[in-house]
Amino acid sequence: MTTDLLGAELTEEEAHLMRLYGELKLLVARPGLAPATRAAALAALAPIAVAVTDLGLAFEHLIDVGA
Repeated sequence: MTTDLLGAELTEEEAHLMRLYGELKLLVARPGLAPATRAAALAALAPIAVAVTDLGLAFEHLIDVGA
């Protein structure tokens, strides 16, 4: 992903935020993840998802991606 929802190029910081968001979504979706680890990953994912949405970088409900 190189643009936001309006088509503007992502800044370096926004691209980094999107990478973190994607990595946390992948971690949460891993089968067999220890419950405490999944809970911690979800706790980290939630505020990053808010930032991603507020910045218009992505829009999805975390429940729709299995989180």
